Amino acid sequence: DLLGRDLVLDQAAYERIEGFLKTRQREMTINERKQALVIDGATVLRNDAGLAPGMSVQTEHHQYIVLPGVPREMKQILKDHFSHLFGQETIRSRTLRFFGIGESALNDCLETLIKEATNPSVAPYAELAEVRLRLTAKALDQQEADRMLDELEKHVLAEVGMYFYGYGETSLPEVVLKRYQEAGLTLSLAESLTGGAVASGLVDVSGASQVLRGSAVVYDDAAKQAVLSVPEDLLREHTAVSKEVAIAMAEGARELYQSDIAVALTGEAGPTSNSGKVVGTVYCAVADAHGTRIVEWQYPSFDRGMIRLRAVKDTYFLLLKHLEKSSE
Repeated sequence: DLLGRDLVLDQAAYERIEGFLKTRQREMTINERKQALVIDGATVLRNDAGLAPGMSVQTEHHQYIVLPGVPREMKQILKDHFSHLFGQETIRSRTLRFFGIGESALNDCLETLIKEATNPSVAPYAELAEVRLRLTAKALDQQEADRMLDELEKHVLAEVGMYFYGYGETSLPEVVLKRYQEAGLTLSLAESLTGGAVASGLVDVSGASQVLRGSAVVYDDAAKQAVLSVPEDLLREHTAVSKEVAIAMAEGARELYQSDIAVALTGEAGPTSNSGKVVGTVYCAVADAHGTRIVEWQYPSFDRGMIRLRAVKDTYFLLLKHLEKSSE
């Protein structure tokens, strides 16, 4: 519609799709045939990582490049056709990862920068309970592109640096383990609400054993008493979902596993409350040699899975902030 051109069938792309389907003894569907449609007059860019080709359309004043959205396929086409499409120009991207701020709030903080930055540019992307920014610079060489990205990153972090935690494809548990390993500190966990999910995210990362001493999943009150020595009268007086019990769990885990730092989680994930606390109430305690810190989070009560997921990610981010505060 923008170019005033029709879509036409590219025979080479069609035969490639047809050949692929035959190896799987399948007939081509209408949707699969659509992958072979290209803009009339476009230079078709073969996709050796998938089926749908890319396209390059040259008009009087502009060049339009259309690529598949699958990152692996997009990167392959750029690699194969880079010189043809862009000459000697270098394109460099950098991804910044943020937690503790929503996409809308991040956009509000960076509204002017996002609108006015063209080269390098800023593009926000929302993920599950996280946000990432992709910074992209075009320059004649890599050194200049990196300098441009460094300068833009400084402006971004000056506004929202308190929510920044890492680069690229890293994750919160990866960053937690790396920072604690660098600091020479060990961790232990006591989980009720999250049922071992915090520990699971950590042990998914290679080398977790250098930091994580152990984890106790103490869902039942009796387990809290038997494993972590949480006093029975504390549970009776305050219930398992309380600041007092979270503190006792963290201190019990630190003693049990002889770790530098211990984290404990307890809360109400719903759909109904067994403690009298509002569904979505979560307590997280962090114990170290200087004492125990307790935080309370309140999440919307409509989704049990989301409450647990947010608690897990908030715990990772709290561990990062705890380390930063301890090193000040």
